[in-house]
Amino acid sequence: MHTDRRVLYTVSLASLAILLVAFFIPDSSGRIVSALFLAPLAFATHYFVKKRSVYSYHKWTVLLLMGVIALLFLILYYLSGFYFGFYRTGYVFDSYYILNFVLPIAVIIVTSEMMRSIFLAQNSRIADVLSYLVCILGEVMICSGLSGIRSFAQFMDVVGLTLFPAIFANLLYHYLARRYGAYPNIAYRLVITLYTYIIPYKPAMQDSLYAFFSLLLPLAIYLFISALFEKKKRLALGKRTWLSTSVTVVAVGLMLAFVMLISNQFYYGALVIATESMTGELNVGDVAIYEQYDDQTVIEGQVIAFENGKNVFVHRVVDIEYVDGVKRYYTKGDYNEDRDAGFITDDNIVGLVRLKVPFIGYPTLWMRSLFAR
Repeated sequence: MHTDRRVLYTVSLASLAILLVAFFIPDSSGRIVSALFLAPLAFATHYFVKKRSVYSYHKWTVLLLMGVIALLFLILYYLSGFYFGFYRTGYVFDSYYILNFVLPIAVIIVTSEMMRSIFLAQNSRIADVLSYLVCILGEVMICSGLSGIRSFAQFMDVVGLTLFPAIFANLLYHYLARRYGAYPNIAYRLVITLYTYIIPYKPAMQDSLYAFFSLLLPLAIYLFISALFEKKKRLALGKRTWLSTSVTVVAVGLMLAFVMLISNQFYYGALVIATESMTGELNVGDVAIYEQYDDQTVIEGQVIAFENGKNVFVHRVVDIEYVDGVKRYYTKGDYNEDRDAGFITDDNIVGLVRLKVPFIGYPTLWMRSLFAR
């Protein structure tokens, strides 16, 4: 095997191992450990692997553009605070947070991007994939890690709010690093990552909505950069470029729809059926797609999602009555012999079930069972 390839594979596997171990180190220590080990690995990659310069007339322009885009994103994000309100993050920009958060995160970003650009210069699919995995794990390490996960809900938060955005963001970073080098990614990522440890206030936007925009933003940046600087390349590649773009758009669209559904913050939401109470209509492992309730008419026989305490149930409305001007709904699972105890009101209704998707909820149930043990 070529010496460069041996070094690359050794560095990438060592980086993956370090990040996987650091995931389970609590608090900020995982980031510090990652930074301490990734820095010498990036140094070894830089000095022992042949590199090529990125010959692009536009690389400094793209560097400037990515910095401007990052700043515009932050401006729009903070302007949203006038709608959602603001809250204090609890971070104070002092020596403690610089040493425990700002510096380690900056080191992880810079080292991972330097390694990415070198890996992509080798024209090796294995090196491409390994660098992609290292960079995704590095970004998840920056945002959350796994040490604090104690429940299935927390696990799904990491998947939906951190992992999915990291997957799509790193597709953009790969594209930019291959064509314009590491610096545009470094400038962009430092701005959109470190602001939270420097600015003591953040907009009170729902995490799921922020994740939605985080998924959408890389596609928008890719289309913008591509339209500005790659017109000749698109014309030369013709149908292949259109096919690649179409596949990317469809994939991002499906991922956005998935995040929108599981977040339950948009017009439609999704719930995995975990019990047999609605067997026949909704079986265990099915996913019920519901329309958010906003004073729509609910009739007897309608299957609804409703809150009862801290839980959300999906049952059928079997009776409706008015008492002192308040509408009471009585519900029952189709498979249950008796209807549910008590009643619910409009305030309890989450949504109206409109569709089911069979079987696709089984992986979720399986993962949930792991946390229940």
